[in-house]
Amino acid sequence: EVNGLAGYTFAEALETAGYSMLKEDKYPVIQATSVGMHPDIEHAVIEDPAFYEKVEIGYDLVYNPPVTKFMKLTAEAGGMAYNGVKMLLYQGIIAYELWNKTAVSEELAAEVYSKMTNV
Repeated sequence: EVNGLAGYTFAEALETAGYSMLKEDKYPVIQATSVGMHPDIEHAVIEDPAFYEKVEIGYDLVYNPPVTKFMKLTAEAGGMAYNGVKMLLYQGIIAYELWNKTAVSEELAAEVYSKMTNV
C-alpha cells in the first residue's frame, strides 16, 4: 500500500529474522505490535543488538510505558527513538474534530501533548 501511494517500490516487509539480509547501514523502523506495552514491558519483538545497529530512527506505536524496551535498545545502539503518544493524541483530535464539526488549534494540541508527556 505504501509503495502504491508513493508511485514506486521502496518498502518491503520482512519476516522478523530477515533483518540480517538488509544491505544499507541504517533504516527507519516502525514497531507496530503491542509487544512491550504495559504491563508486559520487558520484551521487544527483536532483542538482538545486531538489529538495533541498523536502526537510525525507531518509532514505537506503543505509548505506555513512555519508553519501551524497543526504544531503549534503539537508543543504546545510537538511534533516535520515539513513542506513539503523539499519534494517540492526534487520532483523538481528528475524531473529536469529525464528530463535533470543529477544529482544535495547534496551540491547544501542544498544551494537551505537554500535559500527556509531563504526567
